[in-house]
Amino acid sequence: MGPGAVGLRYVGMGPQRLLRILLPATAFLGLLFLSGLRLQLQLSACVQGGRPCGWFGDRRETASVGQGGKLPHLSWTSSSQLPLPRYKTPHLTPAPRCPGQDFQISRLLGAFRACVNQNGEILLQEYLAGWKELIKLIDALGSAFGLLARETQTKVMIMQGHCLGPHAPHYRTLQGMVAFELQHRLVGLQVLPPDQPHSGCRTLLRLHRALKWLQLFLDKLGHSRKGTDPSELCAEAYQVALARYHSWWVRQAAGLAFLALPSLPELLKLVCAQGEWEARAMLLTTASTLSRVYNLTQQVYASRGLLELP
Repeated sequence: MGPGAVGLRYVGMGPQRLLRILLPATAFLGLLFLSGLRLQLQLSACVQGGRPCGWFGDRRETASVGQGGKLPHLSWTSSSQLPLPRYKTPHLTPAPRCPGQDFQISRLLGAFRACVNQNGEILLQEYLAGWKELIKLIDALGSAFGLLARETQTKVMIMQGHCLGPHAPHYRTLQGMVAFELQHRLVGLQVLPPDQPHSGCRTLLRLHRALKWLQLFLDKLGHSRKGTDPSELCAEAYQVALARYHSWWVRQAAGLAFLALPSLPELLKLVCAQGEWEARAMLLTTASTLSRVYNLTQQVYASRGLLELP
């Protein structure tokens, strides 16, 4: 999105919201500059096995439509699990394509549905395909999320290196990867081994935590009311899923980036649905699909004591 398009977004915006965005602009640009320098130092380290990339510190299927045309509220299971939708609810028709738009929610939905096989295993190549679509979504949120998108892309590249490397057969599924890396002591349960490349377990854990943030955000958007501020929803999801894994400066930069989020109508348009009601239904369908993948991954990591890897 060019500078002109960004400027047009603020035409007609109330003075109070305009101040919320303009006042921290200088501080945000400074943080962005510093983080850009930091990213340049880390990109090669991420791939070659130096320090960890730092942005990420790293629910069964579709949501059904309730009686009276109301969208359903997903039930919560526990503090460590995201909501699971009702069993055997019907699939919604994929949203039509938006000409010229890179992000397509139907591709995102298809990839994450395909990444769980009949045995409940997470297929890593399909999982990464889903994350490539999520990166497009992050990009569509605005230029303030550029650093986040780049660091996420770095983690996807590390995982692809494992999936296509000399031990590729062990990286076909999440379960196989965890078993292989633990057996060969490639993880480092207490500290990050300085002389080893990033393990698949550690890298995917960062993606796993970020998946919870995006799942919560999409769910909140699907249940939001007219006039809701998306920046507040995104910040709430971030506090639940990611904030505790991040340093102070990353939390501040994230908070400033949230202020630059598009309006709720603009975000709903990204879904490419036929009307607001269908857009919200698609968001909830996607959120519930992500919840299944998240919960299965959470179970694998929890059973091996890997949820707090350094």
